[in-house]
Amino acid sequence: MSRLGIRTKRDLALFLVVTAYALAILSLAVGALARDLGLVALAAGRGRPIVVDLTYLTMALTAIMFGVAAMWIAFAFLSLRFRPTTIDLDSIEIHSPSVSVLIPAHNEESVVLDLVQDLLRQDYPQLEVLVIAHNCSDQTIAVVQHIQDPRLRVLEHRTSESGKALALNFGLAQARGDLVAQFDADNRIEDPRLVRRAVAYFLMEPQSEVIQSQVETKNAGANLLTRLQAMEYRMFAHLFWGGRNAVGLPCPVAGTGVFFRRAVLDRVGGWENELVEDFDLYCKLVLSRAKIVYKPDLVVLDEKPPRWELLIRQRSRWQRGHMEVLTKRWTRWMGLSDMLYLAAPVANAAWYASSIIILLYHTLPWSFTYWYPPAALWVSMWIVAYGAMALILVRSGHRRDLRYLPAFYIFGFHWLLAFLFAFGVKGWSSSKTPHGKLD
Repeated sequence: MSRLGIRTKRDLALFLVVTAYALAILSLAVGALARDLGLVALAAGRGRPIVVDLTYLTMALTAIMFGVAAMWIAFAFLSLRFRPTTIDLDSIEIHSPSVSVLIPAHNEESVVLDLVQDLLRQDYPQLEVLVIAHNCSDQTIAVVQHIQDPRLRVLEHRTSESGKALALNFGLAQARGDLVAQFDADNRIEDPRLVRRAVAYFLMEPQSEVIQSQVETKNAGANLLTRLQAMEYRMFAHLFWGGRNAVGLPCPVAGTGVFFRRAVLDRVGGWENELVEDFDLYCKLVLSRAKIVYKPDLVVLDEKPPRWELLIRQRSRWQRGHMEVLTKRWTRWMGLSDMLYLAAPVANAAWYASSIIILLYHTLPWSFTYWYPPAALWVSMWIVAYGAMALILVRSGHRRDLRYLPAFYIFGFHWLLAFLFAFGVKGWSSSKTPHGKLD
């Protein structure tokens, strides 16, 4: 069972709920398709009084879901046009602008040392590494403080509030670099020239203000659950980051592996203390018209939750944070695709509302009118979406992952479960993703 990411009874329960939900939706789609094709006849609704007309409501719900789905499919195919530039470092004179690396760390004693050592091995002269130990109750400070290197500074930060943004802003205030990089404490960096490569991009592309690295998975081989998350990250990066850059739109920033010009962070006022401070920062960067580019040859390794309980905890925080940013930013127009992305939680709500309406239609003693598009259209969109994913995997050099696409279908439904759990998220400290030995 551990190969499926199941270690506890709660892991098992979550796995079973997600799997059952995914298979139920598949069976409903097949049944609806058979009905539309005249292969079966359903008697639901016949002979019952119609008491309300939900046509316009269900049309609105459909428009929301199709709008967000169409955005993802559009960027999936646009990403096939993405042609990332690469740099020959040996052909470029590096003028060595100073780089400050921020590592926010809350109880990261089991992982932070590896990242610090990776950074201190970087082939770049003007580098400082700031570990911001925020409200730590473990040995985070002790495990890195013994390193005798003038490029390393360990900053202890105590606040009554919790939140990654608080640590980042504290570090930013003490950073001396012209460029600022952000990494999570659980990251690993295999390329000793990663920082030099990022600096070269800034020198060669003076209009670029933010660079997002490729985020790969350091524990992809732990089990099927981490393998599916690795697939998800790769496809999302190529689809959304690459697809947006292919048509001149900014690339959203992740919460790690990001390089900034110091000036752009000062211009937008740094991070705000949100559950998803990275997405909120992205909104501010878009509103300030910053140019954000995706460079897949800058590779950072990230640790993914190896258990279902930890995965749902992480994704619930992301969903709750996304909803909070939506309520905060929806009044400022950021462009159609960014507004659709901002409204993604509304699409989840529309999905559940539609599911309830269909369930009630088939179970209540009275009936109502409603409208949804033919099942063939829904099924066609699924086929197109998964066809696009397959193309992305092949295009990005991960053809072997095609065999996991059926499992990925089931895995994808965890987002809908996380949406429900998001309403129970209390705050950042209680929903933070733990790292290290998690068995």
